[in-house]
Amino acid sequence: MATTVKCTARRMAGGTGHEHISHLWWDRVDESGNVTERGNCTREEMVTYIEKNGNFSVWCPDRNPQLTGAWVHVHNNGRIKYVQTVADGRKTDNLLSLPQK
Repeated sequence: MATTVKCTARRMAGGTGHEHISHLWWDRVDESGNVTERGNCTREEMVTYIEKNGNFSVWCPDRNPQLTGAWVHVHNNGRIKYVQTVADGRKTDNLLSLPQK
């Protein structure tokens, strides 16, 4: 497993859906599971990062720690690009389950 980015918190603006995530907090995690860097970015910055690095570069844990998390993908609602997790080929709400900041 390569170094990945793990989402840890979110900020919402103007609504409650995935397209309203305005900021994400993250940890960069190496192959051993060690956090090498922490930061935050806007939704647009995260979209750009995933488009550059691929659908297996950013993930989000499940609210149940016994379950595997899901990869974060870029989606488009016709107006804006936004991020949402995908597990087993279906969209999930892992990002909306993150703590808010």
